[in-house]
Amino acid sequence: MAIKKSNFTGGNGRLQLHSPYVAKVPAVAIIEHTFTEAVGAADILELAYLPPYCRILEAELLTVGTAAVTFDVGLMSGPVGSNDPARTCGAELFDSVTPTTQENAELADLVAISKAQEARSIGVVPSGTVAAAAGTKLYLRLTYAVND
Repeated sequence: MAIKKSNFTGGNGRLQLHSPYVAKVPAVAIIEHTFTEAVGAADILELAYLPPYCRILEAELLTVGTAAVTFDVGLMSGPVGSNDPARTCGAELFDSVTPTTQENAELADLVAISKAQEARSIGVVPSGTVAAAAGTKLYLRLTYAVND
């Protein structure tokens, strides 16, 4: 198993998600990942992170060029950006979905995710290999807010 990085979680030039600075005022981010390297069924793609003290209010997932591969999307163990091979990824947001059309996270799943004092990685685990190709993409739209 390998932990693959996106533009939000890897490298020195990684992108930053904006952090809401006013409680209960939502922030929205559209995270786009182009598969420039293959991601296998045993791999975790560390896609983005949830800022500290935030809760996810809405999550939408869409893929292009991934065929019938299903995806689990959830919170990862360990610190953001860590390459520790012992890290795991849950399926709190999406469990075995084939998002070739837009998928929306269930409200019951979102309310079960509590806030935390530290940033938490959001990971993606495919059921099969997603090949590297310029037209193969994954989009995640997150709406989140600081919740006191």
